[in-house]
Amino acid sequence: MTYLTGILIYLFALVAVGIYKVHYVKDSEDFMVAGRTLPWYVLVGTLLATWMGSGSLFSGAGLGYRNGLACLWSSGGAWLGITLIYFITRRIRNFGKVTVPDIFEARYGQIPAMLATFTTVIAYTTIVSYQFRGGGKVLSMVSNGMVSLETGILITAVFAISYTVLAGMFSVVYTDVVNGILMIIGTVGALIFLYFKIGGISEIISIAQPAGKWQLFGNWGLERTGDVSGPMIAISFFVPTMLLLMGDANMYQRIFSARDVGAAKKAVFFWIFGVIILESVIGMLGLTGAVAASKGIIPDLVAVAQIEITNPTADAMLEARQVGSESVIPAIARYADLPIILGLILVSTMMAIIVSTADSFLLIPATNLTRDVYLRHINPNATEKQVLFMSRILVLILGIVAFLLVSQFKTILNAAFTAYNIYGTSITPALLAAFLWKRATKEGAIASILTGSTITILWTYFLPGWEGFNNMHPFLQELTYPAAGLSFLALVVFSLLTSAPTPESLEPFFNDSDQKNHKK
Repeated sequence: MTYLTGILIYLFALVAVGIYKVHYVKDSEDFMVAGRTLPWYVLVGTLLATWMGSGSLFSGAGLGYRNGLACLWSSGGAWLGITLIYFITRRIRNFGKVTVPDIFEARYGQIPAMLATFTTVIAYTTIVSYQFRGGGKVLSMVSNGMVSLETGILITAVFAISYTVLAGMFSVVYTDVVNGILMIIGTVGALIFLYFKIGGISEIISIAQPAGKWQLFGNWGLERTGDVSGPMIAISFFVPTMLLLMGDANMYQRIFSARDVGAAKKAVFFWIFGVIILESVIGMLGLTGAVAASKGIIPDLVAVAQIEITNPTADAMLEARQVGSESVIPAIARYADLPIILGLILVSTMMAIIVSTADSFLLIPATNLTRDVYLRHINPNATEKQVLFMSRILVLILGIVAFLLVSQFKTILNAAFTAYNIYGTSITPALLAAFLWKRATKEGAIASILTGSTITILWTYFLPGWEGFNNMHPFLQELTYPAAGLSFLALVVFSLLTSAPTPESLEPFFNDSDQKNHKK
């Protein structure tokens, strides 16, 4: 009950911040990119808190519980992605628009921009849906079932939507800084406490090693029911994470929000280290949670989940394995006898980070639809008041849609990588090419988006039910490889077959100056 009270107090405090920040919002640019005034240290906090959502706190920790150190194959994709983005940060900030579709329209035209808008809406609404599920799981576990999973999902959705509607980017970024700091304290503190409670590194290794959790590829082979090798599965998690990160509209929108190029580059530089540290801590927290379960300190989460399976097929047992292990961090908070202050920080910031991630992934598609559909095609002469109103209405609508999508995915891991693949294979190739490859064309961008999205949908929703699917080569069964590979191939082939862009049209995308452009 103490944890539940602490969480609710913290969530109400976030909404209070949103109410306070309302008066900072003077126009739509304030709502969408915080007036392009953000210093580097604020950007680091919001970038970190946005990326570290339910995907890290549940599926990432769950992978650590099941695979040990090898869980970092999934996280490593983000580390490489941020590092690569650092080298084009100057170009992104100098371009200085508001949304990813702005980039697509300026580089490729209206049709690719519209395709990018609708792909972003689908992928990001899915991401919001599993943030709601993650919040529901936290509230249910720490309340000892007093709050049902369904009620917890609803509470999370209400807070996330309200928080975003109030002040947009201004309410998001400044609370993200506090959330990020507290998340570091909570996860690192819990890891240190559990480390000593278990008996130190020698005890962890002695239990983890025989269980396959101290090897390069750990138990990755157990993540599928088919005959797929561990390395192939590990890389199929690495690539979507990298592609989502490199194309993540939240990142681009925050780089656009920086007060200048220097602030943007410094923010991305320190973001790299923040993500590496936090995702490693969360993975290790999952591993130490597995060791704690073997010693009876917390319940054996996988065993508990699998006991409840009435029809123990291979697929059902795998799903239960994933669902159970995803609750390792809330289980540590509830069962490991953490100091009360540390436990409160851990569970409260878990919820805060979930809400922070949800609001960011709500704001992006709402911004895209407002600018790229409403302003361009429905009401081009809209006043600033009308644009702000429409932005808030769309946040509300998309939040409701995300809430309705929660039931479509049984695990956070499944929802996360469906969204990662939809976005990463459809948007990222053409988006990166906009700043890196002068030969990329409108036709190449269209072909890439359509190829990536079509293959992702087919491989996710249709082909697994086809009797011949299991007879395909394992390489082709793993969605990442055909979707990403053919998307990049389509971009290159169709670009080379069509007329090259004019040098004048490319100038805004290859601007490497250090201009200090503030609000536009």
